[in-house]
Amino acid sequence: MSAGKPKREFLFVKSDYKLIRINLNEVLYMAGLRDYTRIFLKGKSAPLTTLQNLKEFELKLPEDEFIRVHRSYIVSIRQVDTITKSEISISNHRIPIGHAYKPSLDKMIEKNS
Repeated sequence: MSAGKPKREFLFVKSDYKLIRINLNEVLYMAGLRDYTRIFLKGKSAPLTTLQNLKEFELKLPEDEFIRVHRSYIVSIRQVDTITKSEISISNHRIPIGHAYKPSLDKMIEKNS
């Protein structure tokens, strides 16, 4: 973890004209849709949608807990159930692994094996 980035436990995100506090340990994964990001949370049936792009979240999230695995997805390492050659499984969700992101995912797997 970089020395300049403080350890975050939560983030405030704007959704439906209000600020909502999300605990990072409840985040399953984030899916990017152009300028919007859908945040999938543990125990919630519908994702939270916010007008922030995935790149902004990538810069704010702790890099030892979250990893970008596709141009449209960031996953919480703690929530991963299985990893195959082409996708990650988190509960009943399937997240594709982008070719460009495979090396950093492999490095993270190596570090946590």
